[in-house]
Amino acid sequence: MNSQPSTSKQPFQDDDATRITETKEETKSAFNHQYGPFNDKFQVEGVIGEGGVGRVYLAYDKNIGRRVAIKETLEPLTDKDSELKNSFIHEAKITGKLEHPGIIPIYELGGRDHYSPYYVMKYIKGITMEEQFHFYHENFGNNSYKQRIKLLDTLIDVCAALAYAHSKGVIHRDIKPQNIISGKFGETIVLDWGLAQVINDEDNTQFYKNAINHQQRTFSDLTSTTMVGTTRYMGPEQAEGQASKASDVYSLGVILFRIITGKLPYQGSADEVLQELLSNKPSPSPFQFTPSAPAELVAICEKAMTKSEKHRFIDATELLEQLDDFRSGRMVNVYSYSKKELLKRFFSRHKMLVTMLALIILVIITGASFSIHYAYQMNVAKNKAENALVRITTFSKRAQKKAHIVATTISSNVKTLYVDLQLTADKLSQLNQLNSTEEKLMLSVLYKNYPRFDSFLVRQAKSLSAESLLGWKAVEQKYDAPIAEMNEGRLQIIFRTPIYKDNSVERYLEAHMYPELVIPALFPIAPISETMPQDIWIMRNDGLIIYDKNMTYQGSNLFTDSRNKLSPSLLNFGQLTFSDDEGVGNYSFIEENKKIDKIASWDTVQFNESERWVIIVNYPYLIQDVTMGD
Repeated sequence: MNSQPSTSKQPFQDDDATRITETKEETKSAFNHQYGPFNDKFQVEGVIGEGGVGRVYLAYDKNIGRRVAIKETLEPLTDKDSELKNSFIHEAKITGKLEHPGIIPIYELGGRDHYSPYYVMKYIKGITMEEQFHFYHENFGNNSYKQRIKLLDTLIDVCAALAYAHSKGVIHRDIKPQNIISGKFGETIVLDWGLAQVINDEDNTQFYKNAINHQQRTFSDLTSTTMVGTTRYMGPEQAEGQASKASDVYSLGVILFRIITGKLPYQGSADEVLQELLSNKPSPSPFQFTPSAPAELVAICEKAMTKSEKHRFIDATELLEQLDDFRSGRMVNVYSYSKKELLKRFFSRHKMLVTMLALIILVIITGASFSIHYAYQMNVAKNKAENALVRITTFSKRAQKKAHIVATTISSNVKTLYVDLQLTADKLSQLNQLNSTEEKLMLSVLYKNYPRFDSFLVRQAKSLSAESLLGWKAVEQKYDAPIAEMNEGRLQIIFRTPIYKDNSVERYLEAHMYPELVIPALFPIAPISETMPQDIWIMRNDGLIIYDKNMTYQGSNLFTDSRNKLSPSLLNFGQLTFSDDEGVGNYSFIEENKKIDKIASWDTVQFNESERWVIIVNYPYLIQDVTMGD
């Protein structure tokens, strides 16, 4: 429900029983005495809108001194109206539970004597997306694409709000432009959660258990198979009485269709739209109406609006990611790029790399001009360089996602390990005898849970002092970040937790592991192809190499290892990773008489204010034979 008054005529009429019939004059009046005081707290100033079952007032909150919107049913409810009453209360509670900037906040739920329940919500001053569509249509006609595409930012905000709701297991079931309002300060609010339904989402069982109590015996009851929503914006399964997160995705796809084309995908009466929706014909493509539309955006729309639920985006989060990638100029996964498109994208986003490769091609061309024989080699080299550009564009996006996944996985596993160590340390502190059977049993349990670790042991506090880490500086004992040590020429990582006795550290519980045995298990390293394999290495924020599949580098320091002096771009890349928590770059190095150019992305695992690991994922895009000493 729209708490903002509207006076514009809508070019598209929706057959929707929940849609508010908006009034024009009453909202603008100061106070109409036919309403009277709502209660001791609220003074009604007018009616914002009325729908099939509810009325929304504009009121003044005398306690706080602000205007609010109040919704209650049109008529007092009787015992025969229990489902309607339950639905009204459910609407208020589910909206209030969804605390997100893009969802209208609920201030109060109450009831008036001899009347019905009501709830108080924020009064939103703004314009609906439907009104914006109408304005563009009236003022720009068929040439309004440049104006409509501005609504993409609003749609992305809506996707973010829906993504949050979906994460809580809540589906809206009535997403449409009338229920989306934009404030004058750039805020976007999703309105009218009256048909919202909490589904049994395994990831949010607690939220589900709390909400299902007030969802039973309502219009949103999971046992109901009644078709609800707006026909022109609903997916086929919702038209048949069943809805899911993918149903909201379909509705968002219809809005995107309208942004691209200025039209709804199906024309005619509600019955005619329903007939088309349930037919075996595929959903129309925006290309049918706007052939010049961006192909990537069309691909996103087509996937969101496909009639088969399983072929759509799973939820609003997936759609949000794709739309955000499009807006940011990143590659869109659902679109299949041609070689020409990949090259064009790469030229615009990686000018430095393009210049570098262009120089390589120029050198080849210059040398080849002296001989017909070299003309063939020039063409081959040119094709290799072009293919390298395509690989860079593709691999940079893959590397970004992989680096983020790896960083998240390591961070999660380290947190879990520290929790287990702390729990065990607490139990050990209660033992009176050192090296007891109980102590050995606790350590064996840890080893059973972490079989890839080398050992779990207890050390006396007096046996440890401030230890000099691999790097440049000795630091105090750390309890929230791993410690790196060399053990017989082999890098070892130690996780240390104190064991307290009488409020002082008596001993330490330690977990010892060798990175090459544990870390690969956290992120199975599978090459994308045999010729261009993916590579991952991990560096501490002082340059210490924590993990590298080449064991000769593990335990060395990127900036002090003499082998790296031959690759200044690698050293520059290492410095670049310290400038931001994540990013993309490139470097080259020489190995076995080959110069290997790589595109690399990084992400960060932050343990504390001073300690972090940088996760680097890279792909080779150009390999050249070199002669040492030339």
